[in-house]
Amino acid sequence: MDIKRRLEIVKNAPKMKGQSLYIKYLQGDRLPASQAILCKCYGCMGYYADGKQDCKMPDCSLYPWMPYKGMTAPVRE
Repeated sequence: MDIKRRLEIVKNAPKMKGQSLYIKYLQGDRLPASQAILCKCYGCMGYYADGKQDCKMPDCSLYPWMPYKGMTAPVRE
């Protein structure tokens, strides 16, 4: 997927932690480590399309900084 298409998708995604940082990254800006971690989690979690959830990947070296660690999605009936 090209960067323009990815930018379009991210800009239309729900507002979550890391979104603005991911946009900066796609635009070529450099990010400090703490912001890069939030950016990576945002991309890895599919732009949090399913909402604020824990990725449940404790083997990931970035998991201790996962912004929604411990949160679960509400159960839908």
